[in-house]
Amino acid sequence: FAGDDAPRAVFPSIVGRPRHHGIMIGMGQKDSYVGDEAQ
Repeated sequence: FAGDDAPRAVFPSIVGRPRHHGIMIGMGQKDSYVGDEAQ
């Protein structure tokens, strides 16, 4: 926070979008995936 040289906490975030719809069987039909679903 203010005055710190480095962040105290780091939260990695991954957002993914499928290139081809309908190919990923079992993942549902979403427009985007966040977190563990995107990996």
